[in-house]
Amino acid sequence: MPKFLNYLSFFAAILFVANLSFTRSVAAIQIQVVNQKVVTGTVARIRPGLIKIKEADGNVGVYKIQDKDERAISIGGTPVRVAAQIAVTGELPAELAERGMLVQFTGRANVYGKSDGEISSIEVLSGDTKPELKVDFLERPEGREAGRVEVVGRVVSIAGNRLQLQVPKSKWAKKERISFTVSDDCILKIADDHLNRVQVNDTVVQANILEFSNGEAAVNRIDIQMVPEREQITTSNHERLQQEFSLYSDEPGEPREMRSKHFVLYTDVSDRSANILLSKLETMYALVSGYFSARPNSVIECFVVNDLEKWPSGQLDPRGIAKIAEPAGVTLSTSGPGGVKAVVYSCDKHSVVQHEAIHAFCSLTFGKTGPVWYSEGMAEMGQYWVPGELAVNIDPVVIDYLVNSPPKSLAGIVAAGQITGDSWQAYAWRWALCYMLASNPNYDRRFKKLGMNLMSGGNDSFESAFGKVKDQISFEYDFFVKHLGNGYRSDLCAWDWNVKCSNLSSSGRISHKTKALRGWQATKLLVRPGVSYDYVAQGKWRVDVGDEVTANGRPDGTGRLVGMVFSKDFRQGQPFELGERGQCTSQIEGQLYVRCRDDWTELSDNDGELTLHIRRTPKTK
Repeated sequence: MPKFLNYLSFFAAILFVANLSFTRSVAAIQIQVVNQKVVTGTVARIRPGLIKIKEADGNVGVYKIQDKDERAISIGGTPVRVAAQIAVTGELPAELAERGMLVQFTGRANVYGKSDGEISSIEVLSGDTKPELKVDFLERPEGREAGRVEVVGRVVSIAGNRLQLQVPKSKWAKKERISFTVSDDCILKIADDHLNRVQVNDTVVQANILEFSNGEAAVNRIDIQMVPEREQITTSNHERLQQEFSLYSDEPGEPREMRSKHFVLYTDVSDRSANILLSKLETMYALVSGYFSARPNSVIECFVVNDLEKWPSGQLDPRGIAKIAEPAGVTLSTSGPGGVKAVVYSCDKHSVVQHEAIHAFCSLTFGKTGPVWYSEGMAEMGQYWVPGELAVNIDPVVIDYLVNSPPKSLAGIVAAGQITGDSWQAYAWRWALCYMLASNPNYDRRFKKLGMNLMSGGNDSFESAFGKVKDQISFEYDFFVKHLGNGYRSDLCAWDWNVKCSNLSSSGRISHKTKALRGWQATKLLVRPGVSYDYVAQGKWRVDVGDEVTANGRPDGTGRLVGMVFSKDFRQGQPFELGERGQCTSQIEGQLYVRCRDDWTELSDNDGELTLHIRRTPKTK
């Protein structure tokens, strides 16, 4: 695995769509609801904008879904608002309680803070709520006796059966800490109205589905029961940060300075929002500096504005004010005797600040940010990172735009004379190219070198860097856009350009280790038109979390060994069934590629490999 993938969470990005003002109602795009149905089952897959439900009859339904914090889904290639009503509930083991989680329960304690007895039930409070932390005595105990108390606190830790909470300072919590013993069967009760805590295998109690006239379907209402068997509760990084900084004020403040190690914020946003933003920026900073092996010599200054009316005249650059009012952002860079100075001016949307902070980082580190296609493409990649995520994780509306639009040529994307801030569609194509090059092991090293050269004022160019492999890049870029979706891994889908193939003699044989985890994999076989080949695939592999299967795969075809002939003129033949054993004959000449059949966005949880043996079919007398 390329070293770059250690930093790929920096590049798992959502595209910059500041307002999504182009969203519409379903009626406005003349797509009708032609049917409604109710399904039950289990969650088979969940991605931004998409949920797969393994239904009671064994079939897997694929449905669009607009979560609480998402602004649209795509129906017929057009962003529309179909916000789902979501109810997620669960009763989970208390040992899963997470640091920073807000909880509420009734227990027993004395006025010196010593608890008594065990807690059998704890309610987890939603991150959207802002209750007052407290330890209120419901009955006043005397001396060292314990009385009933109502507790709202923030989880500090849970070790063994001891739960420690942060609460307001008082006689019974002098260090703002109080602890209670939880019973072995203590449960955490959860009730949420978003999908941040939903995982594979959770129970879909009921889902109301809208089926549209174009064949697509979306969730209108869903009720999900969390299963207790899980490693963690919170799957969303944003939700974790909401928990971590849950004690800070949500009220916007007056313009003030807030700092972290590498950033200075001048802002009027709430303390909670500012601390969450600084945490995101610091994580992004570490990933970017790790990728480039370089960093600025100074902190990055950011003006992040919620309300322009609060700011004194002359404190903000007029160019920054204009962008903030859109609302959007801009990075203003100047060069002088002391070197380069870059300052970010942004509205209070975290994604916009992160986008602009990439520009500032690159300008301060290298002196420039490179041509528009590179500068904006890289900034798009860095603005919505997901820690630890190696896959595409972008706005589903933008995915549908890229997949359903006429392909844009590489020459068009990297053409000179482009301007920043032109359109979100142009930003989408720049992101797609930069993401593919940065995350694909066939090109990542050269792309990194190219970028550093462009930002340092060198004379390198896209054409000079990749001219010798332009056909390969063009093919892989088109393939990437065609199969794009949240969960797609460019490193797993990279093509094997360096595997040499040759014709088999009548007595020759080849063997190939085929991995379930990867996309199309090149064998060493050059197939000839009309020539018959025998094959057998030995071993088993696993698709997602299911049972191991042979090369025949599952009844629905998932996990089956399939083949494809790739010709020298970069044409991809039609895939054909292989399975565990049999004969195959091609109508064209080319290199045999094979893979485990699975959705291109779902390869990452596959496991195992098969050994494929191939020979020419013996001639019969």
